[in-house]
Amino acid sequence: MDGSILHMTALPSAVDLDALLSTARRIVNDARHLLLQGYGRVTAARKSDGSLVTETDHAADQFITTQLVAAYPDHAILSEERNTQYDPSADFTWVIDPLDGTTNFARGIPIWGVSVALLFKGLPLLGLLDFPLLHEVYEASYQRGAILNGRALATAADSYTTDQHFLMLCTRTPRRYTIDTPLKPRILGSAAYHIASVANGSALAGIEATPKLWDLAAALLILKEAGGGYQRLDNQQAVFPLAPVVASYEKRSFPLLTAANDKILDEVRKGVASRPS
Repeated sequence: MDGSILHMTALPSAVDLDALLSTARRIVNDARHLLLQGYGRVTAARKSDGSLVTETDHAADQFITTQLVAAYPDHAILSEERNTQYDPSADFTWVIDPLDGTTNFARGIPIWGVSVALLFKGLPLLGLLDFPLLHEVYEASYQRGAILNGRALATAADSYTTDQHFLMLCTRTPRRYTIDTPLKPRILGSAAYHIASVANGSALAGIEATPKLWDLAAALLILKEAGGGYQRLDNQQAVFPLAPVVASYEKRSFPLLTAANDKILDEVRKGVASRPS
């Protein structure tokens, strides 16, 4: 499947995946309490890229970063609100989106969450998504499958699209693409949740016009481990592995089509075209 995550370079023998995931789980669970204090009570400001941010985004980013640095001082951190530059000299890099779905969060809509992923040499090794008010926690580790609330996760097995299934969209998608598919469109306001919806089988496909790296690092691993995949809509190479060069990801977007399986990916892709600039 185009866009599938490539083979992982052999991990050092001392790496304990379960311990890494347990630490991430603990930190995200603690961050949840901080986020809930600001839910529906904060005002969002607009960033240079047009996205929104609140003081709670910053506080959660600082908290998660501080906790990860304390636990793993040799690991690098790449986060939406603090450090957007990737440095390949570190084998391990945590990628943090402290609050995906900021507009929903600020306006009191419960579809928002935290995304934390660990990359090894530019490839996703672990991924965790926590949507507190939906009571949904997604986890995945490389080649060990994905789970939702402790149960095995799998994409839908459908081999063709119908109007009984959903296509998840971001708000920018209809402005940038024409889409011909019987799937019913849904915009829920969180890129990570859109991808998680394909992973859990409630949607067959999704299109994100301008997702950033921190929106995708955990979600794409979860999708892949659940049986799905993706294809970039700008005809570029797969998102991962990251190029082994120092680079800022602050303004870099990765337009994507995600899907439950190869057949759905191919069918939906044929109906997607870029709108004239």
